Amino acid sequence: MIDIHKLNAFVAVVEESNISRAAVRLNMQQPPLTRIIKNLEDELDTDLLKRLPRGVEATEAGKALYQEALTILAHAQAIPKRVQNISKGLEGQINIGFTNSVGLHSFLPALLRNFREVFSAVSIHLEEDGSSSLIDSIINEKNDIVFLRKPAPIGLGLTSLHVLDEPLIVALPNNHPLAEHPDAIQLLDLEPYDFVLYRRLAGQDLFDNILASCYQAGFSPKIVQEAPRLTSSLNLIAAGIGLSIVPEAIRDFWNKQIIYKALKADTPCIAPIYAVYKQDTENIRLKHILNLLA
Repeated sequence: MIDIHKLNAFVAVVEESNISRAAVRLNMQQPPLTRIIKNLEDELDTDLLKRLPRGVEATEAGKALYQEALTILAHAQAIPKRVQNISKGLEGQINIGFTNSVGLHSFLPALLRNFREVFSAVSIHLEEDGSSSLIDSIINEKNDIVFLRKPAPIGLGLTSLHVLDEPLIVALPNNHPLAEHPDAIQLLDLEPYDFVLYRRLAGQDLFDNILASCYQAGFSPKIVQEAPRLTSSLNLIAAGIGLSIVPEAIRDFWNKQIIYKALKADTPCIAPIYAVYKQDTENIRLKHILNLLA
């Protein structure tokens, strides 16, 4: 392996076209520099310089080495700054996971935009999945942070940070009897009607929140259809299959043949969002994300 100091000396000689001037540039004596060039030629078993009356000139092999040396030296010079940037969380990658319903809330793109504005050299990898899989991804260090609709189970060494509470609203087919209701609808008033609910087998956070709200209001919803994705449930609602309870952010996402109404209940109907990550993490990029959430 060629010593990087030899490459630096060789580049100086080629650029100065003179060993004496190169020695001055390198702040060294001429004889040691001459020996470095000779050792380099011996190491590569080829002549790298033509000796001229007034200096030196690179041979064809020397010109090739000069170009390679410039690349290697530039990379070597960049290493300290890159290492420092990595240690400060200014470069590298942050891995973020979220459930389908969380991905529809405006807070997530706003968070990513704010992060990008400050840490533009950090790449962002996003993953949408069910809550169970996302919790596993934190434990297995595939993701650095995930956003869920409920806290992580205790005893896993994870921290659950409450981010926000999103109101739940009712989504009705536009021909539904309650569609013309002028005010917010009492949750209990939904009891007689058919429900369409989003339920993901890999994580039922939102489904569980909706059921809990209905139970607290005093009834069990009559579920006639379940959908694997929140957007799929909206198609079923628009088709008149039934009504649903959805996060408020859906209102801005989909309004075709669907009427949205506020909900009233003794206990607020909400779908919280939590940030889940490993306790006592030393991941500096994750700490930057957490600072933006503070």
